[in-house]
Amino acid sequence: MDLKKVKNTLLLPKTNFPLKNANHLENEKKIRDLWEERKIYQKILEKNKNNPSFILHSGPPYANGKIHLGHVLNFLVKDIIVRWQASMGHYTPFLLGWDAHGLPIEHKMLQVYPDKKNDLRPFCHQFACEQAQIQREQLKKLGLFTDYEKYYITSDKNYEAEQLRIFGEMVKKNLIYQGFRPIHWSCGHETALAEAEIEYYEKKDTSLYFKITLLENFFGKENVNLSVWTTQPWTIPANQLVAVKKSASYALVNYNEEYLITLEKSLNLLNNEERLAKVERIFLGEELLGKAYLHPYRKEIKGYIVDGSDFIEEGEGTGLVHLAPAFGAEDFAAAKKEKLVIECPLEPNGYFNEKIGIPEIINKHYSEVNNYIITDLEKRNLIIKKKIITHSYPHDWRDKSPLVYRLTKQWFIKVEAIKKELLKNIQEVKWYPNWTEEKMWQIITAREDWCISRQRKWGVPIPILYKNDEPILNSEIIDYVAEIVASRGSDCWFNGSILPLLREKFPNLINEKTVLGQDIMDVWLDSGVSHWCILKK
Repeated sequence: MDLKKVKNTLLLPKTNFPLKNANHLENEKKIRDLWEERKIYQKILEKNKNNPSFILHSGPPYANGKIHLGHVLNFLVKDIIVRWQASMGHYTPFLLGWDAHGLPIEHKMLQVYPDKKNDLRPFCHQFACEQAQIQREQLKKLGLFTDYEKYYITSDKNYEAEQLRIFGEMVKKNLIYQGFRPIHWSCGHETALAEAEIEYYEKKDTSLYFKITLLENFFGKENVNLSVWTTQPWTIPANQLVAVKKSASYALVNYNEEYLITLEKSLNLLNNEERLAKVERIFLGEELLGKAYLHPYRKEIKGYIVDGSDFIEEGEGTGLVHLAPAFGAEDFAAAKKEKLVIECPLEPNGYFNEKIGIPEIINKHYSEVNNYIITDLEKRNLIIKKKIITHSYPHDWRDKSPLVYRLTKQWFIKVEAIKKELLKNIQEVKWYPNWTEEKMWQIITAREDWCISRQRKWGVPIPILYKNDEPILNSEIIDYVAEIVASRGSDCWFNGSILPLLREKFPNLINEKTVLGQDIMDVWLDSGVSHWCILKK
């Protein structure tokens, strides 16, 4: 059969539009250029400008690297929605934007310009702008329904100024405070991290059961040891307290002619083929409260036992938890309750300083100290049991390095103070699909105060000055800083050129001894306020 004749019997559509061929990229460009030349997007906006609006705000992608499939999916889904709403007659301006601050850009520039650590901002700014332009040209190939000549970028001075004004509004509402407490800390990048910057991976650690000696007789027995549990042996030198659960049952046992105290439910942890624990007495944890013990490393320090009922689980460990207030949230809370003096013996880079009070580990990295402590306790016959465990552990989302909890001063937003209002507002929104409403409810309910300060250079400054190390948190000053940044950009804060202007404007508040704070805002705050900075206009 002649195939050509069969083809001729079919009623096929006739079109000048070519099938995909070697010239398809060129043809696509011609179509895009035609739309741009005829300003189709602008004409449709003009046609619908007096009609009801449909605004789909595009949260800014990060200006670092070429676009990937995630960008494609994100923008095409939005583009479909915007085009549909435009076809329904709605006024649909769609504005592209880029998130241009943050550690990934700063880190990359440090690799390129390692000798420019203190003068890195111009290089970061140039790099971010270049990356945004690269992504803008790539997005053009998706044929998005937008004006590519109009876009926003978070490093723009007007955007930065608006962000500072928002910060000032939060100050007026008493939502900003400086907290001194342990938070997730990246020793590699020497900065605080927020919850959104943390990823959890499986990590191997040494689960250690070690002895701490009571300084007094207990139920008539001398030299009684507490069987204390930790998974971070490097924190033991910073011990200040031991916690028990006062309502739980504990056992005083004879363990190969020495007396140990452990949780009754954890007796099986002691028993093995060579040793068996003989129970001498069962008692409640409250019997231990206030008892003093000898610090494992610092003989001049006497620790004592406190109530940890809020966080001790009877299903794990020995029910006796070593507390190092500088390195744990629950540890810190317990120490504050006891009105203890708490200092941080760990430098931002992860090395111990003189405050640790133990010469052997000063100027040593905490990871090195971890191995030292395990070896030393073994030599001193203070380890009851140890084993390697695998558990979920927080890591830096950028370089995947494990984090530590570290005591430091940071700036926070009081999420707790506005939580009721947030939860109420959730009910006033229509959610698609509807199960996302419950998901958002759970997220907000569990959300703690937001740590917004970062010890970096490339970002929007937290506009707080310090006089005699005391912060000046003043909304009028912040509004004036925003005014200056709108004309000069935020570099004026970091090069100090803004300070004489502030002294002249506020002579009663700012003097020659007043200095500018050097923390920047969490980059998630930059993108998080984009709805206000952009939609307001």
